[in-house]
Amino acid sequence: MAEAKSSPASSETLYSVQYLRAAAALAVVFYHISALSQQTWGLDPERIDHVGAAGVDLFFVISGFVMAMIVARPGLFDGREFWIRRIARVVPAYWVITLAVFALAWFRPSLFNSTTADLHTLLASLSFLALDHGDGATGPLLVVGWTLNYEIFFYAIVALTAGLFGDRRLYGTSLVIISLVAVGALVRPAGPTLAFYTDPILLEFVFGILVYSTWSRTREAGPGLAPLAFFTAGAVLLYLQWERPVGDLRVLFWGIPSAAVLYGGLGILTFRSALLARLGEWSYALYLTHVFVITLYIKHVISAVTTVELPWQVHYLIMTMFTVAGAAAYHMIIEAPLSRWSLRLLRRQPVAVTVATEPAVAASDPTR
Repeated sequence: MAEAKSSPASSETLYSVQYLRAAAALAVVFYHISALSQQTWGLDPERIDHVGAAGVDLFFVISGFVMAMIVARPGLFDGREFWIRRIARVVPAYWVITLAVFALAWFRPSLFNSTTADLHTLLASLSFLALDHGDGATGPLLVVGWTLNYEIFFYAIVALTAGLFGDRRLYGTSLVIISLVAVGALVRPAGPTLAFYTDPILLEFVFGILVYSTWSRTREAGPGLAPLAFFTAGAVLLYLQWERPVGDLRVLFWGIPSAAVLYGGLGILTFRSALLARLGEWSYALYLTHVFVITLYIKHVISAVTTVELPWQVHYLIMTMFTVAGAAAYHMIIEAPLSRWSLRLLRRQPVAVTVATEPAVAASDPTR
């Protein structure tokens, strides 16, 4: 296995990445608040904050960046340690939620619109595989879990190219992804599983790799105006699509602006904020749990309190506060302890670092 050159960022915390993770998670929260509000209250369906879903695209770009940083660390690439950290960070918290959804769908199916306690779907969900359930759908039991199927697939490509072929710059990873997307564009597979694994959204991981490659070469020159220009351009492009469904051009309209926001944010979001850093730490838990909190509030809390009339902005604020509080509780009570326990179990030795401090959405802290 090849040895990487020393990474200038291998021993520092990138607060900008944590802040952007928090922003991405909150964007997805706002999207689901908007969509579920319109669906429940029968408001104008055209007024959904569609661009909030671009938080997922920002997550994918960040994931590509983080994996590129991890693989570029000095020393030999340790494939076993790579997988141990990915599994300990991603799997336990997701499995708990998935098993809870399965149990609820089994005992209280009336709580769900379409989710059923299907064993095939459960096994596919726990395995992070986008398999056809027989009806043309590949989604896991947890609605938002489709993104984790992409994450694990990306990690597998990284581990394969870096571990077996010494691909420390992730050129091979990028080539594999581009090839898969090209095959999908040429063949246009009818099968939902092959379509999933050749979807152009995979290119957003490559965007993140390119952002890391560019940033690692240019960061020594100082912030300058370029990061501000990129950040502003990306943010404006996303804002202009606030209520516009993205359709088939997601990578173009959401992926590229997300890459610009990440590159620019790395240069300008260099301040330190304990609150934003903590939100970044909770971002994975927030992503996993927010739909349940929003659904509970919209479909049960509001319907029970019919004597209080509040502006929609107040409802948004209340739901945001509840989702963040729920994420904090889930992180501290379930996610962090299970991550530490899993890390100890997989390593079969006492753990010296605290995995709970890795502020990520399906990715590891870039400082390690």
